[in-house]
Amino acid sequence: MAGMVVCIIGALYALAFTSSDIPFIVSEALNSIPKESEFYQCIYDVIGWHKQYPTDWKQTWLEVKKKWARDIGCPHGIFHPFNIDAKVNAAYVVMGLLYGEGDFTKTLELSTRTRKDADCNPSSAAGILGTIVGYNNIPAYWKMGLREAEDIDFKYTTISLNDVYEI
Repeated sequence: MAGMVVCIIGALYALAFTSSDIPFIVSEALNSIPKESEFYQCIYDVIGWHKQYPTDWKQTWLEVKKKWARDIGCPHGIFHPFNIDAKVNAAYVVMGLLYGEGDFTKTLELSTRTRKDADCNPSSAAGILGTIVGYNNIPAYWKMGLREAEDIDFKYTTISLNDVYEI
């Protein structure tokens, strides 16, 4: 399942370099997932619910929870191993992109408010949207403090953020 997340997130990024049409990017990225998989069906459902409830992200969130979430609750994770449901996380990234409508803050808020993996999901949504809009069009608020860190090499590497930008 985690491999499918990598696949769809990679496809979302790749398509973000060539299109700014978020519904197109999402539906095309879905083609990178095997149609017979639960993962595909989950994302396909999110796209359908977005069409059905285009202004009500909470309804789509409820539909995802009802049909796809198998939440075992955080207290169980303290004492027992458990896995994060990758398809639901990807669904929340897609929800953030679709309902965020190209607005950076709205996209981050929605992908965070869906809960679950509330650091990785908004990071993925923001990275994809940032690829669509370009660095210079990311609101300054979301880049505060970044300039000071851009020349610092990542730990155990000789590569900084500025190097990554060039690559």
